[in-house]
Amino acid sequence: VGPKDYDDLKAMRPPLHSLVQFGYLEFIADPLFHGLKWLHKYVPNWGWAIVVLTLVINMLLFPLRISSYKTTLKMQRVAPEIKQIQERYKKYKMNDPRKAEMNKEVMAIYSREGINPIGGCFQMFLQMPIWFGLNRALSYAIELRHTKWLWVTDLASKDPYWILPVLVGVTMYVVSKMTPMTTTDPQQAQMMKIMPLTFSVMFIVFPFSSGLALYILTSSLVGIVQQWYLNRTHPLPAPAKPTRAKN
Repeated sequence: VGPKDYDDLKAMRPPLHSLVQFGYLEFIADPLFHGLKWLHKYVPNWGWAIVVLTLVINMLLFPLRISSYKTTLKMQRVAPEIKQIQERYKKYKMNDPRKAEMNKEVMAIYSREGINPIGGCFQMFLQMPIWFGLNRALSYAIELRHTKWLWVTDLASKDPYWILPVLVGVTMYVVSKMTPMTTTDPQQAQMMKIMPLTFSVMFIVFPFSSGLALYILTSSLVGIVQQWYLNRTHPLPAPAKPTRAKN
């Protein structure tokens, strides 16, 4: 019952370190926790250890960011062509069989260009389990309770000054502005713009740890550098010419 020290429990005979559990995300939280403990041997401050861990993870995921970015460029290149198809079918209701024809035409374009529709979001989807797993590790491991980093007095609890949530929102917004949009729908584009604000509000309202906010902030800063590099080395291609509509 209560907080448990992993090393003390492991030193007992019989070992009781299996009592330290991180819930259904243990398969993610446990490696992150042990990675942080290993880094803490060389980086005395837990906050800076989280920063180093974030840099390592983002470097490992950088090939996926490159693949996701290339997919985004392809989708943006064919966006005018897809929008033309959507305009032709917008008068039909969602349950109209002719909507299936629209989806077939869109998928034919994706197949022609070698586009995986979910490829542009895969890197983000992969990060989210890491976020929640790290939050579980920070919240349940006694080693990280009441640990300080700069102005933060407890990396396992919320930032008392809300500085990290604000910085998370600002940096995520910068990354989103630097990243090419894959959608031509104004409503979806607006949702992408308000997403950084949503994250900031979530960190203020819900009891997410400051350590998680620090991880996301560092990831966003790395993302700004990586996106700047990708934008320079992989410029946006010219839009594809829409095909003639079939009657």
